[in-house]
Amino acid sequence: MANLLEALGSRVVVGDGAVAAYLYAEGVSLGRSFEGLNLTEPDRVSEAHRAYLEAGAELIATNSFAAGKEALKRHGLEGQANEINWKASKLAAHEVGKSGAWVAGCIGPSGLARAERNGLGAKGTEDLFRSQAGALIDGGAGAILLQAFGDPEELEIAIGSVRELHHLPVIALLSAGREGTLSGGKKWEETAAKLRRAGAEVVGVAPAFGPSGCVSLLRRFSSGGDQFLAAYPDAGQPEFSEGRYLYANHPGYFAERMAELPPLGVGLLGGGSGVSPAHIRALKAKLAGVKLATALRVAEEPKREVITVAEPEGQKKQKREESILDRLKKERIAVVELDSPRGLDMGPFLKAAEELVQAGTTALTLADNSLAILRVANTAAATLLREKLGTTCLIHLACRDKNLLGLQSELMGLATLGHRHVLALTGDPSKFGDHPGATSVYDVNSLGLIDLIRQMNEGRNSAGREIGTGAEFVIGVAFNPNSRNFDAQVKKLERKMERGAHFVMTQPVYEKEMVRKMKEALGPLGIPVLVGVMPVVSARNADFLHHEVPGISIPDAVREKIRSLPEGPAQAEYGREVAAELAREVAEHFRGIYLITPMVRSGMTAPIVKEFLKTR
Repeated sequence: MANLLEALGSRVVVGDGAVAAYLYAEGVSLGRSFEGLNLTEPDRVSEAHRAYLEAGAELIATNSFAAGKEALKRHGLEGQANEINWKASKLAAHEVGKSGAWVAGCIGPSGLARAERNGLGAKGTEDLFRSQAGALIDGGAGAILLQAFGDPEELEIAIGSVRELHHLPVIALLSAGREGTLSGGKKWEETAAKLRRAGAEVVGVAPAFGPSGCVSLLRRFSSGGDQFLAAYPDAGQPEFSEGRYLYANHPGYFAERMAELPPLGVGLLGGGSGVSPAHIRALKAKLAGVKLATALRVAEEPKREVITVAEPEGQKKQKREESILDRLKKERIAVVELDSPRGLDMGPFLKAAEELVQAGTTALTLADNSLAILRVANTAAATLLREKLGTTCLIHLACRDKNLLGLQSELMGLATLGHRHVLALTGDPSKFGDHPGATSVYDVNSLGLIDLIRQMNEGRNSAGREIGTGAEFVIGVAFNPNSRNFDAQVKKLERKMERGAHFVMTQPVYEKEMVRKMKEALGPLGIPVLVGVMPVVSARNADFLHHEVPGISIPDAVREKIRSLPEGPAQAEYGREVAAELAREVAEHFRGIYLITPMVRSGMTAPIVKEFLKTR
């Protein structure tokens, strides 16, 4: 098996995606895929391995990522852990045959929280990994793939456990949030050095947010010589629909982004959730002629530009908010989204907000840790905006981060502070944000949240207890016109209206035909509609939004045109003009618009606000 490391020292090796995740996407549940290992149903696992091998994978991973004893308890299969892992390895080795491909026994995190691991003790945790690795090695695995560990300390324990058994190549992959942070604030290069000292020959990343951020993450690792690097990202940000995580299928984009890594010295390229054989086939084709850099490259931490902006002078007095729907009866309205900061410097945010207010913005809307990325609480940011600028704020509220108590407490706080406008959302799953170790709550979904807000308006909480005079919330809901099933989205909106929704805000659209389609479909419902429009700032931004953000679809023609322009102001100006043209189309059919400001660039949305509000 040493020749795997020899190969990594001279060329790029393509690994397969996550077999279990692929089976899941094909409709085979995790428990049933393990049953398949015991041959109680047709062998879908072997079919999946063959598909990846035929696509060009040279290193295939066993279907055992979640086959540790603790994880198998959820399926009542913990007593069969050794058999399942041994059989998983046997199946993969049989499919490889004499093809020259390698088999890596795949092991995921234990599934235990740090406190639980501490209770189990170091030896108990080591035993979990040791027993799983032993069964995989006995079944024929020639390497061990420790995949997507969010806690470096747990990964170090897993490496040590494997090393006690056999000196096979160990591939250690850290998961990362979109911000590129590790748990406990640990530094990447220091962590990589510790993992190598523990016995990992290959160190790399397995980010849940897709391939786009891999370049910046891998730059934080030294390369060259025997510093073997790997990248196994998910296909992108999934959409949570009807209890399942669904990934958009963009193999060409995945391959294009991943091909940026070999010049950085990354020699093992694979994939995780959502990465299908089609992605591997596209990646294999894209890598033809791409050379692996073997020269030493020293790790580098990203440089963050520090921007200092003075806060607006003077403060406007707080006044009771007028409903945006009352405004809509009299005039056009423009609601503009502005994300609160990821840090504590509020200067750039306040300056951008001031420009938008001066442009005539009816209300500023603030997301609730959109894409599960940590930001200053939108309630605090909204209160600050009202105090300093006197503006109305529309606050997004997601079900992801707060349980039933927390959601109601938040709503009561909003009512106490005098904020009336709320957008009820289910929220993006935590595991795909910048804190993948965080837990998604989801005591209720968006429909349940609408119920909670309506009950607050009626003067009671979800337990039926009276809370005094009812709140005066104006309830907004989301609509995704870019869904594959447009009619299903309309029916979902009708259910939201039945629960008590007052108005709707749509995901951003990039085609005039879609604006007209929404007018035809939503007009008869009688609910006020704020059509989403979001300028793109560059070709790369357009590709990222199209391929990795659920609910956004940008036409090929727009992406091809912006790609043909020089990087910088020319691309940004084109993105702004596309948005302005869409806003003109919106003005012909709707009285309200929902503009999303990209990256606090208020200069891109403020002119559109002015033009839209002046349209007769």
